Amino acid sequence: MKKYKVSVVKCSSYSSKKVREALLSCFNNIGFSFNSLKPGSKILIKPNILAPHKPEKAITTHPVVLEELCRILKKHKFEIYIGESSSNSTDKSFAVSGIAKLSKYGEIINFENQEKLFIEIEGLKTKKPLKIPLPKILFDADLIINVAKLKTHGLTQVTLCTKNLYGCVPGQLKSRFHKEFPSPKEFSKMLFNVSRKINPELNIIDGIVGMEGEGPALSGRPVKSEILVMSKNASAADIVASEIIGFDPYSIYTNKFSGIKKETIEVTGDAKNTRLNFAKPKISMIPFLPLLQRFIPQPKIKFNYDKCKQCHLCEKKCPVNAINLGPWPKCTHGKCISCLCCIEVCPHDAVYLEEPAARRMLKSVYKKFLSKNS
Repeated sequence: MKKYKVSVVKCSSYSSKKVREALLSCFNNIGFSFNSLKPGSKILIKPNILAPHKPEKAITTHPVVLEELCRILKKHKFEIYIGESSSNSTDKSFAVSGIAKLSKYGEIINFENQEKLFIEIEGLKTKKPLKIPLPKILFDADLIINVAKLKTHGLTQVTLCTKNLYGCVPGQLKSRFHKEFPSPKEFSKMLFNVSRKINPELNIIDGIVGMEGEGPALSGRPVKSEILVMSKNASAADIVASEIIGFDPYSIYTNKFSGIKKETIEVTGDAKNTRLNFAKPKISMIPFLPLLQRFIPQPKIKFNYDKCKQCHLCEKKCPVNAINLGPWPKCTHGKCISCLCCIEVCPHDAVYLEEPAARRMLKSVYKKFLSKNS
């Protein structure tokens, strides 16, 4: 039976020294070494840069984590690339996140402008095999390092290593696939199959400051979680991280599709017994009524017009044209597929989910049941 090592190390701040020590501890804990790679090897780092947000918002991978990783790689004289395709203005996202400054260590790459290879994705409910254009550099690199952020996510419950690789899909295709795979289960299967094709050999989760609640963007809340997670396997890292922040890891479809069992995972590190209780997204399933989920009133997209700047991003990014500005944004709920792209891309935190009273009541009943039986 194959075993998977996952390191969970405490890191209390984004001090360069502390981050470097945490990274080196993680490498040691999972038995990862760069010595098998020759000087001049191509190393591609894939951070999480959702949109143009500053590091303190806890939406993007923190630049200090990436910088300390680059410094370690530079000692081995590797050729470094940092690549991303964000949901909104990739070049601006690199700049605002502070990651553009890392160009002194290697080349900053906008995946949207790169040569592509069409990769066939199997196992999906499509009439024909799905062919996705992915940046050719993913397949030319000698090593891919996937550096995700510890965040909740309204659609997939969490966004960790597996979902972070969706940023390799260029530009507007991301919205198109939300339309083609509207259910969380089918969308997650597509995500998992894409991540399996990319298959990064090193996976890191920046959880020094994570995000809870209505993540993964401005609607979520930063939370000081003080951990760094690392594994050679993306799904193993996700299973451990999602359990740490309070989820049943196998209620998350991308974890379930991996087929990795908890008993095959060895968790190491000084924070391996850490348990956090992140607030969950409103749209997440009510655990004791999964079969009745479709009959329970669902949260609906709403707009805060005091915050709205009429920038039209929510309208432009909606994959099913459910949002129209006239002049203020309105959502046609009958069209909405709850992909939450509008919430993710809004730069003013003006889009949110309103949870019906009946749903709130059911969640409250479930919490009381848990507390009485714990």
